[in-house]
Amino acid sequence: MSDNTIAALSAQQQDENYIREARKTSNAAISKLDVAGVAQYWMDNIVVISGEGGQYAGKKLLMKVWKEMFAAQAVIFERLPSEIRIGEGGILAWEQGIWRCTNDPMHGNYAAMWRKINGKWMTQSELFVALD
Repeated sequence: MSDNTIAALSAQQQDENYIREARKTSNAAISKLDVAGVAQYWMDNIVVISGEGGQYAGKKLLMKVWKEMFAAQAVIFERLPSEIRIGEGGILAWEQGIWRCTNDPMHGNYAAMWRKINGKWMTQSELFVALD
């Protein structure tokens, strides 16, 4: 294996670790009902499709939805990644896994698209599917 290959693998592993830690931090923020903590990893133009098919575009709207959800004492969930793949260009990443509620039997699968902007990985889009 060449030094460039080893360096590239190392950079990809660092990026994967960053995304895994970001997801843990985001899950912790959800458990604390901390919208700003969750939103710190969202791009301004994030697009999310919720577990039952609701569609949300934009960080401002999504923050409003999350504030309302937390105020209504809605279900609290966490995302558990099973795979994170960094694109060959080092700019885009794919995340997939399961999500589950910690206070409700709801659960399902999810996928997320991450984009590296100025050295920081940000969530560009997420798709959730409820399977309960």
